[in-house]
Amino acid sequence: MSIWRFADRLPAIPQTFRVSLGEGNTPLLRSVSIGPSLGLENLFFKIESANPTGSYKDRFAACAVSHLLKNKASLCLGTSSGNTGAALAAYSAVAKLPCVLAIVDTAPEDKLQQMLAYGAQLVKIRGFGTDAHITKEISQGLLKLARQLNTEVQISAFKYSANGMAGVQSISWELAEQITQSIDHVFSPSGGGGLTLAIAQGFESIDSHSPAVHCVQPTGNNTIAGPLKDGRDHARSCGTCTSKISGLQVAGVIDGHNTLTACRRSGGTGHLVDDAEVFSFQKRLAREEAIFTEPAGAVALTGAVQAIKNGTLSKKENIVCLVTGSGFKDKVALQGMTADLDCPTVDSLNAFKLLIPNF
Repeated sequence: MSIWRFADRLPAIPQTFRVSLGEGNTPLLRSVSIGPSLGLENLFFKIESANPTGSYKDRFAACAVSHLLKNKASLCLGTSSGNTGAALAAYSAVAKLPCVLAIVDTAPEDKLQQMLAYGAQLVKIRGFGTDAHITKEISQGLLKLARQLNTEVQISAFKYSANGMAGVQSISWELAEQITQSIDHVFSPSGGGGLTLAIAQGFESIDSHSPAVHCVQPTGNNTIAGPLKDGRDHARSCGTCTSKISGLQVAGVIDGHNTLTACRRSGGTGHLVDDAEVFSFQKRLAREEAIFTEPAGAVALTGAVQAIKNGTLSKKENIVCLVTGSGFKDKVALQGMTADLDCPTVDSLNAFKLLIPNF
C-alpha cells in the first residue's frame, strides 16, 4: 500500500509514472505514559518516522517525482534542510532521475550523508534557510535555473510545489480512517508552514469532521504561530532564525499566510515553544513512549502539553500530535538525549552483575 490508494484525490498522474517506496499508512499510537500523566484519555501520536526514508517528506517526494516523470523533466532540482532532500534523493534514485539539491546551511551531517547515499549531488549555501533575504534570493534564482533546465524546483511548500504537497494531505485522510470517532485537535510542527497547511486542507477536502489544526513553532522561528495566536491576519518574517531545531529553521514566510488562515478557519491557534522544552520532550518520547524522533518530531507534543497545562484544551478530547521524523536523522541531538548515560566495559559476569540495580 502507498499514498496512491488515494489517487482519486491526488493530482492526475497516469499509473505508469507513479513512483512509490511504500510511503504512507503510518501507525497511530495511543500515548501510554505522557498522556495519562497529564490526565489525557486520548492522546495519539502519528508516527511519520515510519516512512521509507524516515520522515513524512516521502509523501511529498512520491507525488513530486512522479509529476516530474509525467512532464519528462531532465532532473530533480530541489532545496532541503534534510528530510526533503533525503526523500527526493531516494525517489529520484528509483525513478532514475539525477537529483541536485541546494542545502540549508544548518542541515545535520547525518541527513546529508543519507542524501549522498542515495546518489544526490549536494551544495550547501551559507545563510540559506536561516536568513530570510538570502533564502528569498536563492529560491528565486533556483526558479529561473529550473526553467533553463526543463524541470521544476522541488521545495516542500505549496508556494513552490503544490503537486508534491498534495501528497502530504494523505496524512489527514489516513487519520480520518484511523480514528473513527471525531478528532478534536491536531498539533503540527511548522517551519515554512507547508505541513500544517496540508493537514488543514486535507481534512477540508473530505467529508469528515474537521479538527482544530494547531501550528506549533520554536520561539526562535516565530513566523506563523505568534501572529496566529495574537489575532493577526498575516504571517511575518523573523529576519534571522535563532532556533536550533533542524527542519524548522525557515526565517521567511513561504506558506505562512495561507497556513495562518487555514488554522484559524479550523478553530486552531498558534503555540510557541522553547528549544529546551522540545529537547526535553524528545527524550521523554523515547524513554516513556518508545518513540524515537528527531527534535522537530517532538515539537507538536511540546505545544499540546503547553496547551493542556494552560487549560485551553479539554482532557476528554481526542488529540493527535504529528511525529515527523526519525531520531536517526540528527546525531548531535541524539547525543544530547543520552549525555547522562554511559556504556561501560567490564571483564566478567560478576562485574556486569554489580552494575545492575537490585540484581
